[in-house]
Amino acid sequence: MNNPNITDVVIQQKAKDDFRDAVLRNCLNYIYLGVGVFIAGFLQATCLLTMCENLVNRLRRAFFHAVMRQEIACTSTPNLINISVGAIFRNLERVKEGTGDKIGLMISSLSRFFIGFIIAFTYSWKLTLIMMSLTPLVIITGLFVMRLLATATTEEAKKYAAAGGLAEEVLTSIRTVIAFNGQQLECEKYEAALRAGKITGIKKSFYTAIGHAVLFVIVFSSYCLAFWVGVDFIYKGEIDGATVMTVFFSVMMGAMSLAGDVQQFSVIGTAIGAATSLYEVIDREPIIDAHSSEGETPKSIDGRIQVKDVKFAYPSRPEIPILKGVSFEAKPGETVALVGASGCGKSTVIQLLQRFYDPIPDLFLEIDGIAIEKFNTKYLRRLIGVVSQEPCLFNTTIEQNIRYGRNNVADAEIVDALKKANAYDFVNSFPKGLQTLVGDRGVQMSGGQKQRIAIARALVRNPKILLLDEATSALDAESEHVVQRALENASRGRTTIVVAHRLSTIRNADQIIVMKGGEIMEVGKHDDLLKKKRLYHELLNAQVFADVDTPLSSPTRPTLSVDYSKKYMSQESHISTARDGEIIGQPAITKDIERLRKELEEEGAVRANLLRIMKYARPEYCLMLIGTVAALLHGMVMPAFSLFFSQIIEVFSNPDREQMVEDGHFWALMFLVLAAFQGTTMFLQCSLFGIASERLTMRIRSKVFRNVLRQDATYFDMPTHAPGRITTRLATDVPNVKAAIDHRLASVFNGLVATSGGIIISFYYGWQMALLVVSIFPLTAAAHSFQTKYYSRKASSEAKQQEQSGKIAMEAIENIKSVQALTIQSRLHAQFCSFLDGHHRTNKVKALIQGIANGLSGSIFFFLSAISFRFGLFLIFNESVRMPPMNVLRVLFGISFSFSTIDGVAAYFSEYTKATFAAGLIFKMLEEEPMIDGMSENGTKPKINGEIKFEKVYFRYPERPEVPILRGLDISVHPGETLALVGPSGCGKSTVISLLERLYDPLDGNVLVDNNDLRGVNPKHLRKHIALVSQEPILFDISIRENIAYGLNPGEYSDADIIEAAKKSNIHSFVESLPNGYETRVGEKGTQLSGGQKQRIAIARALIRKPKILLLDEATSALDTENEKQVQEALDAASQGRTCIVVAHRLSTIVNANCIMVVKEGVVVEKGTHAELMAKRGAYYDLTLKQSNHNIVN
Repeated sequence: MNNPNITDVVIQQKAKDDFRDAVLRNCLNYIYLGVGVFIAGFLQATCLLTMCENLVNRLRRAFFHAVMRQEIACTSTPNLINISVGAIFRNLERVKEGTGDKIGLMISSLSRFFIGFIIAFTYSWKLTLIMMSLTPLVIITGLFVMRLLATATTEEAKKYAAAGGLAEEVLTSIRTVIAFNGQQLECEKYEAALRAGKITGIKKSFYTAIGHAVLFVIVFSSYCLAFWVGVDFIYKGEIDGATVMTVFFSVMMGAMSLAGDVQQFSVIGTAIGAATSLYEVIDREPIIDAHSSEGETPKSIDGRIQVKDVKFAYPSRPEIPILKGVSFEAKPGETVALVGASGCGKSTVIQLLQRFYDPIPDLFLEIDGIAIEKFNTKYLRRLIGVVSQEPCLFNTTIEQNIRYGRNNVADAEIVDALKKANAYDFVNSFPKGLQTLVGDRGVQMSGGQKQRIAIARALVRNPKILLLDEATSALDAESEHVVQRALENASRGRTTIVVAHRLSTIRNADQIIVMKGGEIMEVGKHDDLLKKKRLYHELLNAQVFADVDTPLSSPTRPTLSVDYSKKYMSQESHISTARDGEIIGQPAITKDIERLRKELEEEGAVRANLLRIMKYARPEYCLMLIGTVAALLHGMVMPAFSLFFSQIIEVFSNPDREQMVEDGHFWALMFLVLAAFQGTTMFLQCSLFGIASERLTMRIRSKVFRNVLRQDATYFDMPTHAPGRITTRLATDVPNVKAAIDHRLASVFNGLVATSGGIIISFYYGWQMALLVVSIFPLTAAAHSFQTKYYSRKASSEAKQQEQSGKIAMEAIENIKSVQALTIQSRLHAQFCSFLDGHHRTNKVKALIQGIANGLSGSIFFFLSAISFRFGLFLIFNESVRMPPMNVLRVLFGISFSFSTIDGVAAYFSEYTKATFAAGLIFKMLEEEPMIDGMSENGTKPKINGEIKFEKVYFRYPERPEVPILRGLDISVHPGETLALVGPSGCGKSTVISLLERLYDPLDGNVLVDNNDLRGVNPKHLRKHIALVSQEPILFDISIRENIAYGLNPGEYSDADIIEAAKKSNIHSFVESLPNGYETRVGEKGTQLSGGQKQRIAIARALIRKPKILLLDEATSALDTENEKQVQEALDAASQGRTCIVVAHRLSTIVNANCIMVVKEGVVVEKGTHAELMAKRGAYYDLTLKQSNHNIVN
């Protein structure tokens, strides 16, 4: 009778032994799998990342080389190719993101998908097909939501790009905005643009919420369907419970892998699109190849230039002819001058001679009888020295800028060139001399200083042909006289083509060509053309003294503020941080954190915390409270899922088939309930936090922008407040702040609740097992964070390496015309590649370490699973514990399913770090108080008549306190009088203008208007009665009508006022000739207009205000001779009854002033009327002598 009992015991023991052996065998298999996954993961990451680094490195080199080859038309004709600096760097980053590890992830995900479904179909094709029945719904829903999101994202990007463009335009033109009280208008426009972006952002949050909610509902419904049908199949005996679970996990694994691949496909697709854009440039064969080795390179060139019936239109505007059959010849050693009105084609001839463009075929430009297109391009350009209207200096030392003129130039030649260009003294006055950095675009130099360095660079080339395009336009009278003589000496023995408005500079030319409308009207020498009394005679009459009381006019181009060199800029160039970041190949979050940490230290800001951020989100508290409750409830889903899942497995092992079906259907329906619960909470948390974050982002952006526009000029002089950096704050850093309170914060609530719930469940069902699993879980997190920490350690050095190469690329591309003219493409390419080499070597080592991290992060799960199951086996068979096998699964499921949400928590803290750094910078900007508040209503508002006094005024720019500008300046101007300020660059003339506009306050002394100290006058009220026409006309990307009326309220002007102002500034006829008239948009910074047209609109903008005080800082400098006289007469008339302060290098424009003051080193050295000062024969007389025709002065 005991035999059956013994048999049962034997059978039970055999079952236990089989169970133990199976578990141990599978634990060993997990270890084998872990080793295999580590090796595969290591090889995958190392090989693919090394391939990616090599690919991107070659791509960067090839792209830079290709851009340097392209003809200039590419940069000015959008429909040829797009060479946008920002787009280039973004595309390179996208290519890097979409290659390397992304390809590995895509391949491994695809393999998991196929293997998963093969296994599922092998075990039960019917159950697999039933589980897949909802797949089309998932795909359709996913594609529909992705389409909605893509549309919303594109729309949002456009809206915020418009807002960013507006902010950039305002910040780069901030002095004009302040001068015309445009701050409130710009704030309103910016807020309107932000409002449009916010609406789209909220719409995107809503789509995201709907998408996530619906997808979760469908996925959990599929679980319900699978388990409902699986129970029925078990009941019928078609399959067992193990098969149901195998099919379930196989399908889920495959589906999740495919879902992950959707993201990889998106990134790879973006990379392909970015690479296509890059290869459009790389593969393009330029029409004029700047790198070509083909073409003739004669041993010697005399310099004979022949232009034969040349016709030309710019590729970007082919319908507008520029040259209409121009022919002339310049013999070796001759000087040929091109004169005429703006837009007549003078500068176009200069560009054609450098072969930046080719004329219409079958029409020729020849040098020594050889057609220009037959020359080797580099050889041709090395024959030519150019000093253009706008001098381009590179962000390096003065010495290096000059060395760019010619390879292997000797030190003595540099010194000689500087002396000839009248630059030697001011260069030596700098503490670092030739090693002084000129700054980005030469911002550390004044306009005159930049021009003289450019002249020195041209002289070291020792060119056969010298092209001078208004080479002395930026110089004051004292310097111009010396430099003009130096250029005349330099042109001896060389063929020289001079483009000039100022006819006094070309009277000795061998040949003067007068152009109009793209045609040659007159040719001859100065005296011969005067005798003809035609166009040249008319031009000259507008520029010379008929007698000592008649104005002499010598137009110049507008130059940078003469006091700009006094403003301090860091010796280290600062390119916009947004640009720096885009070419760097680090993870985006790490790059941003490094940048923000660096800027936080530079600006002395304090890192913010969540509580401080939450204070700014107070209006959104209600939304966030409901969203938080939804997020906490949503966090309960995964603990519940682990219990339901464990229960369904237990149901499958129930030997009572009827009860199994009943219980199975019940728990299957519970998954449906869970689906509805999860969908609802997911929708609420995503939508509510999304709305709250968008509102917060708009409000902070608006407040930051408004506070920035309140600031005075001192604020904008600081390197930390460069326009590029402020626009980065608005465009990038403010959205970074919202990461602390958007859906990512909801993920933290999800993760905390889910993790807590999982731990509670695990400890409830088996505290011993739970202790082990919870204690070893951090190892998984450590493996995942290893890679991130390694990136963080390397981020700083990488940033510096990539920043340098990024700066070189950016500067070269933005100044491509100067680069090609100087033929320094190869030198810049070599510098670019040298910086890339160091970065490339670092990244190849990083790929090896990342391979180790990738292997660990992939394999650690298998090792920990082996440990967990082995310990679970011990607990099951331990006599003192006797843990039920199902409880082992409940503990493992409770931990693994619930802890799967911890990734959201980990991701949040990376974003949170970035958010707190960004918030520290943003809050500092919000708390900065201006010394002179341009939007305040505080201060007196006296009646302004126009009396001006400077009483012992001392001033130094706050950013350069060691350089005195004004040293006890005394000025007195009665209402209605005109005061002219003359003197060399840097003497303080433009500083007087700045103090009158109250961009700054003096350090000592008083600036009075109608005996009111400006420190007590409301700045808006003061500027309302002042109008400025500056050296550089700044227009905005709005209509001509809006530009003229800029800063005025609608009730303060009429259409008739606009037309009257336009007529006075001689721009009305031109505007009327345009298809859209006064509604014509002028383009960014007025790019659709010529310099003269922009200046005349700026003059109209001043005249319409009918100011009591008129400030003219070289107001007619950009006008051609034909228009200048009329505009000068208009300005003379406009100054009647108004106090007028004129800053001038060109003395002809101020001979009728009531008082002329000669300023030198910040003090008045001479004053009087023109006649009185001429009679004194002092400093003013010397300046006049240098500017005038010698015989007329005599």
